[in-house]
Amino acid sequence: MSAAEDQPPAIPGAEVRPLERAEVADAARALARAFEGDPALVSLFADPARRARALRAFLAVPLADALRHGYAEVLLVDGTMAGAAVWFPPGAYPFGTRRQLRALPRMLAVAVAAPREFRRLGRFGSNVDAAFPEDRPWYLCVVGVVPEAQGRGLGTRLLRPGLERCDAAGGDCYLETDTPEATRLYERLGFETIEARARLLPGGPTHVRMRRPAAAA
Repeated sequence: MSAAEDQPPAIPGAEVRPLERAEVADAARALARAFEGDPALVSLFADPARRARALRAFLAVPLADALRHGYAEVLLVDGTMAGAAVWFPPGAYPFGTRRQLRALPRMLAVAVAAPREFRRLGRFGSNVDAAFPEDRPWYLCVVGVVPEAQGRGLGTRLLRPGLERCDAAGGDCYLETDTPEATRLYERLGFETIEARARLLPGGPTHVRMRRPAAAA
């Protein structure tokens, strides 16, 4: 799941750095705003207020988990949280049973925020896990930039640390996206489509599954 944009990344007042534990809620709010118009999530959560509440809880799950098992960067613009990216290294996704249990309180908050949509969300998550490559490469789990900061190259800047990690480790990375704009961005960053119309969300739009080999040294 991805929402980013592409312009030359030279923005005064913008900073990308690792997520701190105390920032999980703020980063989840920024991601929820980044995805407020995402086709799959609009299909899943039709009511905007319910969507915002559910996404804040749902997107906090990978952010919090990445503090132990992956990597998360945040984007700040003039000191304000404006985006985040979450990556998991090879073998760290899908979640195991212990990590699923640790995420349970946040998932219960999703269920409270959107009880009618919760079962469909669960099927979406199961389908994402089932479609994950068997060799379990690096995973760009989520990346997003708030609407007012889009179109300025900040998505590319936010992705740079994760792509550099993948290249340094010599490993492929994988993602799913559901917008043509994001697909074009990822193609420019070296990703290739491995499935153009993946049906991950029951009754929702299709996704593009993409993979990027590590850049040659």
